[in-house]
Amino acid sequence: MTKDVRPFLASVASETKPLGAALPRIATPEVTSPWTPRAAELATPAIPAPTADEIAAIYDEARARGRADGLAETCALRDQLATAIAALATARAEIVAPAAELVTELASCVIEAWIANAAPGELFAPLVRSWAERAAGQPATAKVHPDGVAALTEAIGDAAITVVADPALAKGAVEIRGVTLELCHDWQARLPDLRTAIAGALIGAPS
Repeated sequence: MTKDVRPFLASVASETKPLGAALPRIATPEVTSPWTPRAAELATPAIPAPTADEIAAIYDEARARGRADGLAETCALRDQLATAIAALATARAEIVAPAAELVTELASCVIEAWIANAAPGELFAPLVRSWAERAAGQPATAKVHPDGVAALTEAIGDAAITVVADPALAKGAVEIRGVTLELCHDWQARLPDLRTAIAGALIGAPS
């Protein structure tokens, strides 16, 4: 009995065909959807070549923009430089004034010490040279304290200057008078003026 058992489908006598061949064909119109690409959209639009006038306008606009940007940057750098100069001037003013005062005091002390300890001839020599440069050999009379007659005479040398003792003058002071010129100098009396001149020169000197 077991030899007569067979598969069911194997016993069906039919021709095997593809599924597509078994389904009927139905004609349908072309269908489009919102997401279907369209030929007009896929085509690349033609871009016209720029004319010579358009190219020249582009260059002019680029030059103008570059010039404006350069001027703006230059103006910003100028402002930064002005700020730096102002800050430097402020710092210099804060430093120069005390430093000038200190240097002035030191210089004045040195000069005062030189006046107090220098020989009379060293004090008179620069005065006589100053007179000789301006007097051009004209005769003159020089007054000096009696203690300084010998030193002034030595400093004058062969110049046409007559030395006269004058006790009313301070030691180290001298007065020289000619026909058109006059020189009066007292080292001690001129120290304040000298101190002011030194301070002015230091503060007004370029940094």
